[in-house]
Amino acid sequence: MITGQDAPRFRNLHPIPPVRRIVALFITALLLLLGWSCSQQDGEGGNFQALTDYFSSEVKELTEQIAEKRREMEPLPDIPYNLQQTDHLGYRSKSFDLNTPGNPFRPTILLDLGSKQPIDSVVLVPADSGTGAGYGFPLRFRIEVSDDLAFEEELHLFADHTDEDFPNPRSYPVLVTPPNPAQHIEARYVRLTVTRPWSNGGRAVLALGELMVLHGGRNLAASLPILPRPNETIRTTNYGADNSDESPPSWGRANLVDSESVIGAPQGRRPSPNSGYQSQREKDPFNSLWVKVDLGRDAPLHEIRFFPARSGEFPSRRGFGFPERYRVEIAPESDPGFTQPYVEANNTHFDISNPSDNPVSIRVPGTLARYVRFTATSLGELFDASGDYVLALSEMQVFSGGENIALHAKAEAQNSLETRAWSTKNLTDGFTSQRNILSWPEYIGGLEKRRVLGAAVRDLQITRRGAADRALRTALAWSLALISAAVVISLVLVWRHRLSRRRELSALRRRLAQDIHDEIGSGLGTISLLSQMGCGNESHPEMAREEFTEIHRISRTVTESLRDIVWFIHPQTRTVGDLAQRLKETANSMLAGIPHETTADTDSLRNQLPLEHKRQILMFFKEALHNIIRHSGAARADISISGDEKQMKLVVHDDGCGFDTAAPRAGAGMTGMKQRAKTLGGKLNVQSAPGTGTTLTLEVPWRSPRKSAAH
Repeated sequence: MITGQDAPRFRNLHPIPPVRRIVALFITALLLLLGWSCSQQDGEGGNFQALTDYFSSEVKELTEQIAEKRREMEPLPDIPYNLQQTDHLGYRSKSFDLNTPGNPFRPTILLDLGSKQPIDSVVLVPADSGTGAGYGFPLRFRIEVSDDLAFEEELHLFADHTDEDFPNPRSYPVLVTPPNPAQHIEARYVRLTVTRPWSNGGRAVLALGELMVLHGGRNLAASLPILPRPNETIRTTNYGADNSDESPPSWGRANLVDSESVIGAPQGRRPSPNSGYQSQREKDPFNSLWVKVDLGRDAPLHEIRFFPARSGEFPSRRGFGFPERYRVEIAPESDPGFTQPYVEANNTHFDISNPSDNPVSIRVPGTLARYVRFTATSLGELFDASGDYVLALSEMQVFSGGENIALHAKAEAQNSLETRAWSTKNLTDGFTSQRNILSWPEYIGGLEKRRVLGAAVRDLQITRRGAADRALRTALAWSLALISAAVVISLVLVWRHRLSRRRELSALRRRLAQDIHDEIGSGLGTISLLSQMGCGNESHPEMAREEFTEIHRISRTVTESLRDIVWFIHPQTRTVGDLAQRLKETANSMLAGIPHETTADTDSLRNQLPLEHKRQILMFFKEALHNIIRHSGAARADISISGDEKQMKLVVHDDGCGFDTAAPRAGAGMTGMKQRAKTLGGKLNVQSAPGTGTTLTLEVPWRSPRKSAAH
């Protein structure tokens, strides 16, 4: 019987394979594969950066290097978000077909600074043609300075990039300094010679947004005059031939020195506390308005620089309030009323284009002056429904040598809008409407450092991508190995679990067989004994003795069936030999009055049989013996058990009366035997004829095609 202790153990016999571990490792492998795929598209490794950093110290170190360089870039100035802001794109040479034989295309640009000047560095600013910055930037070039127009004497080589291609800087300027930074160089002429030009579709061209010559805080090349040939201060040649594509306003030699380019105004990172200076609104655009700066003393002036403003009311309007026509005058300390001023710029006869956020530079030939006045003769429109006009500037700088002597100087205006954002005093506070103003060397140097750091970051990203790829491949290989190991371990655990379950089932079957035999069997034995004694007791009535006889018969039948059940479930009765022994015992019991013989092929006795085979064959065998006893009238019966590699064969033969196999027969005995053979996936062959006896041949495979309910 199944006791209370056995019941819980029976419930725990169902296997629980460790599939969760396999699924988790499989998902990990998928994530690694996805991370590897992302790393092919993203130099940072995408969302799997932490994963690759964990698996590879090399990747982690490269990630830290990238982060460090980006931290270095944070305080550096940057170029404006919208690169090209005006119609002045820069200088462009005439294009040249590289397939044309003859002179190679080697354009040259020559700057004449007007006099011998100290030169710290030369800057090449890329152009933006609308297809992207870096258009027409030379691949190979050299830069030379000299005080000799023929560049035969006092020649200084600033840069020589003629041996290998220079990487395209895109929107960032290229700062060129002399090989020995401590060397003091003075020269009048600056020459750029291109030895390998930029090309596209077989046509070569040279294009630059600006060519700058820096000393101190100034761009010495700003606003160089463009004179008629042959005395022009900017020459562009291709072995002596003029080579400028003069297509104003976009392209022209004058655009090389107009301070309008992709780099905009020299600004830092600190936000401005105000917007600058703005006049009161005017209805008449031709009302003249002026602002002036008092430098405090006479000083030799070399450059006057104005920065356009921006308004918070009109954030998309760059160059807000900048006049269409204006005049710039200076006066010495003795003439504060500008009775006899020096006119340094007179742009009052025609409209000029709005410079947007770019600074406007006015060259001054070292004239002594204390006062600087900017007079607008045609005001800028507000571009709102009011139809009003204003004058607005964010900053005015005045350079004496390389120093801005107008910083924090006193400013005055004909009229001023004095608000929190706008005030006359803001004209000299060192801020544009957006950020603090830097000197050109600071700004260009910062952009150059940002360009170099950006290139280093891109190189590190490429290296990191390769390292991350290797790390992910290694991690994937380890993951697959772990998954394989986990699968093997899981299979072993499942196999051991199933083996343990079989052992528990076998032990349970032994206990069940023993309990049934001991308790139920003994009870039936007692019933059989008592009923036998009752039917033989003459003192009982006849009817009672008949009932005792029936009880005795039923108890013997149930006992015999119980023995069969015990034999079925006993785990040690699995082989053909066990079955043969049971069939022999059954034949001896059922054919007690008929001579018979049971034989078995010794080669097949060791084969295993499922429980269902044992049950069906034993039931088949009992039905066959039952037919011999009841119907055959046989004087002898023979039973043989044999088999081959594929199937088992059971033959039951009697020498009884036989029957006609073609004639219909009543009863379910033969039908039941055929059904049992079919259940086992085998077949039953019946050979019989009247007067010749009967031979039943049962052939079944060792394993049933149908899944056994128990094994």
